[in-house]
Amino acid sequence: MKSNKNSVIHKNPATESQVRLEKRREKAKKERRSFLDMMTKTGISASLLRSSSLLGGVMAARYASAAGEKKRVIYCYIHSGSPPGTWLPQSTSSMKTLSTAYGPSGFDVAGLCHFREVNTEVTGHIGVQQALGKPDYDPHYGTIDTQLASVLGATTPYSSIYLGSNATASETDASVIISTGGLPKDDPQDAVNAYFKTPLPSTGNDNTYEKAFAAQYDAINAIKAKLSTEEHQRLDQHFDALKKIEDRIVALSQNMGPDLAACTPQLPANYDKKTNDSMVEHAKLQADILIAALKCGLTNVGVLQLGNHNGAGWTVEDKFNNLHNGHSAAHSAPQGTFEKMMAKKMEVPAYFIKRLNEEVDENGSSLLETTAFVQVTCMGNGISHLPTDAPFLLASKMPGFKTGFSSKQTSATARNFHAAVLDGMGLPSSQFMLTGAKGDGIDIS
Repeated sequence: MKSNKNSVIHKNPATESQVRLEKRREKAKKERRSFLDMMTKTGISASLLRSSSLLGGVMAARYASAAGEKKRVIYCYIHSGSPPGTWLPQSTSSMKTLSTAYGPSGFDVAGLCHFREVNTEVTGHIGVQQALGKPDYDPHYGTIDTQLASVLGATTPYSSIYLGSNATASETDASVIISTGGLPKDDPQDAVNAYFKTPLPSTGNDNTYEKAFAAQYDAINAIKAKLSTEEHQRLDQHFDALKKIEDRIVALSQNMGPDLAACTPQLPANYDKKTNDSMVEHAKLQADILIAALKCGLTNVGVLQLGNHNGAGWTVEDKFNNLHNGHSAAHSAPQGTFEKMMAKKMEVPAYFIKRLNEEVDENGSSLLETTAFVQVTCMGNGISHLPTDAPFLLASKMPGFKTGFSSKQTSATARNFHAAVLDGMGLPSSQFMLTGAKGDGIDIS
């Protein structure tokens, strides 16, 4: 029987999805082989790479840079999680109460998002830094943003930029701060003055790369007696090469800084930092400032903290016109008040994603094509304080991540989520301090 040339050939979506998955796997295998080949040529053994998370991360970033790939990451924190059944959307057009801002009646970005519910592993108010992959307040290692700052921030004037909106409120101790990178700049005007109206640091805002170089050299010196002459020579050659890279980084930051006058964001004329109920609008201004910083090349790592785990600093009316802050909205307000407050705050990450998708970099590409946007929280349910079903989200057009919408409840941990993000960015998650976490069960890459 002859085929009808006018007939429509229907493709099998499942088959197409499998083909795309296999292509991603092959690309990942090829990149891993190329990366390991580079390690072999530099004389770095696999055992040394595994033993040093910092060295592994730095070399992974160097590999990406040599391949011409730009990698950026933004973390956006929303305090107190979400009540059960209020987060995961059913489709790009069927949102729940707390995901409304991502849907067609909001900023219409759900098609770019992977919505997940994960386990933060910490019950109550003591685990705010677990939102960024740190299970306790152990001072010996930092949250994932600070670890990435040492990897992705070596060639930018600022290794990372940490902003907030009512993040500290009246408190400044570590218990309310999600990052180990210091205190956030809580006021948009302060952020503009600090990063756009202040002369750039001549060699970046820290000496992270110098410290990393020195730490690795000290480690090698400690074991030189156990190395063969050939290994000794290869390692010396490797560190000579790293020193040349460091010299080029310094020269670049001194002579080729961005034009701050051309990229300074403008705050609205009616901006008022003292207005208590402007928390969400202030956070949107902070998002605009971070986007300007990415476009100007000021940083590759940004953190925006919206509120803190105590819910202080912003109020909402209940159905009886009584005002509640985040804490009382969760515990003593009429039903629905807490959801109303949290749904309003979710406007910020949805707005952030839309702006990242619309803004273009120096190559004319969407910022979302080179940026992983990660939404995090410190609790699963702010009412019960349980750690399960915490609302996390990834939005990115980077090639290492799946494209399109997905929504999934999982028993995986917040640390697993962060590991999956690192893997999708092409960075070896095993080389970062996430306490043995893997990207298993997250399904975003």
